[in-house]
Amino acid sequence: SKSDILILLAFLFLSIICSADLIKVGLLSLTSDSSFHFSRLEEIFQNLKSHHLFTFICAQTFNHTGVGNFLFYPAVFLYPWAFLRFFFNPVSSFFIWYGFMTFLTMVIAYYSLLDFSKNRTRSIIFALIYTFAPYHLHLGLYNYVLGEFIAYTFLPLIFLGAYHVFWKDLKKWPLLGIGMSLLLYSHILSTYLVSLFLFAFLIITLIVQKSIPIKRLISLFKSIVLCLLLSSFIIVPFLTDYIGKNILTPKSGFNYPMTMYQLFEPSISNTISINRSVGIIVIITALIGWYFAKKNTTEKSIYTIGVFFLITATTIIPWQLAVQNHLILDIFGEIQFPYRLNAYSSFFLSVTASLIFEQLIDNLKASYLRRLAMIGFIFISIVMYYGSIQAIFDRISSVNGNYLTVAQNSSTPLPINALISKKNYNNIFSYLVLNGETDYYHALPATKSAALTKSIYENQVFIGDKVTTLKPKTAPNKITYIINKKPNQQKNIDLPVIGYSRTTVSLNGKPVHYSISSRGTVKIKTQFKTNHISISYKPSGFYYICIFVALISWIMLFPYLIFLKKNYRQKA
Repeated sequence: SKSDILILLAFLFLSIICSADLIKVGLLSLTSDSSFHFSRLEEIFQNLKSHHLFTFICAQTFNHTGVGNFLFYPAVFLYPWAFLRFFFNPVSSFFIWYGFMTFLTMVIAYYSLLDFSKNRTRSIIFALIYTFAPYHLHLGLYNYVLGEFIAYTFLPLIFLGAYHVFWKDLKKWPLLGIGMSLLLYSHILSTYLVSLFLFAFLIITLIVQKSIPIKRLISLFKSIVLCLLLSSFIIVPFLTDYIGKNILTPKSGFNYPMTMYQLFEPSISNTISINRSVGIIVIITALIGWYFAKKNTTEKSIYTIGVFFLITATTIIPWQLAVQNHLILDIFGEIQFPYRLNAYSSFFLSVTASLIFEQLIDNLKASYLRRLAMIGFIFISIVMYYGSIQAIFDRISSVNGNYLTVAQNSSTPLPINALISKKNYNNIFSYLVLNGETDYYHALPATKSAALTKSIYENQVFIGDKVTTLKPKTAPNKITYIINKKPNQQKNIDLPVIGYSRTTVSLNGKPVHYSISSRGTVKIKTQFKTNHISISYKPSGFYYICIFVALISWIMLFPYLIFLKKNYRQKA
């Protein structure tokens, strides 16, 4: 319909506005998870340049250690960014990708609430509030926590799907499976957290209703099966290379808890420079939302859940005491940072905020006043967005032209807030990744961990008892060391490349057996004087079958998605 086209064009225009000034400035100030994700992107881009679509291990970045973060940390939504690199400079391509993700977030948020509320005005308002929420901007533009940033895009679709499966239209059960699979494509931890929340909703529904109709349980099961069909290729590496393999992951816990005041104070200023800010709209909604939602049980439940997530992100919940309880730590410790719950309070309270604004606008009697109010709301949203991202420009100004230079050695961590332009972009990869360089190494004894880990990312080769530092040759998913060994040297060569279950090794062109060394790296025995040792990763055949099944499943979903679009149009 014309309305749909106009709304999509408006979202596209807003997305362009959101990234235009950032592209014009053309500078990045990297911190937090930035170098982790930019290094992953670079690996994909270099592999695509060499006509290799799939990336499994880090051969050309992450100090050529072959670390398998692509096996255990999804990268599906990095591919559009990587393809942009073929047409734009590295900095512009990131901001264009950010604009694309902003557009996608608005579209999914809009259609999700339109399905729920059947009200276009409210759905537009929700899309803007949710997309421009300070915590979302903090993830994507300020701290570059890009896995969680991408996952944020699909939360409305997941909770809409859950709403239909648990309480509403059972014909729409595929929405939950689609949403969860897209979340799996984005961020494993977010998938784990959302699964916990959905399980809690299921238990609460069972308690309140005393029973759940079997047809709803069947729909839930069908959603799970659909999710597995669409995303099993993400899960396969966990089954083959992670479970029971003693792979190191970020430590569980509840770090950096915040008081209610520490949540409230930055939120009022609507800043994105701190992870504790949910924004002034969310805070005001938490304070007054009950009045607007009280007449409708569903709206009241959404508001209550939003406030619950807001509170649980603070020290009102004794997170530090929870560390002492192994059961709680094992189940909820993967949260790592309670402020991650701000994504969920932002979602639910944005739904309530859209209800408040929609009711206020509908109270205007004249249609031209309602239109003016909507135009005013959009204008204010843009102004608030630019007010929020001013923190990015302030950070760039504060470093006084301190551009990132080439690292003197590979053991130097990336300096925080150093400036990146298209000219010095590649200097990023001469440094240690700021957070995540050693994620997915093998877990090592605490007393030896630091020294052994350092020996890996410094490319130290152990030839028997002798230690030497060598620079490998790299290719897509392949690392090659050329080692000339003296006749009297020991047979064992321990290479600084992480070994996994599906790792393959060739010696002078022939496949050979290898073992995992005490530092979790590839170790072989050789009697040759000259040794060309190539290490690569070969996924199981089942992995490629799962990719094929996912493609076929998406194709088969197209008729359903077309039906869904027509359904939106008829009911809106």
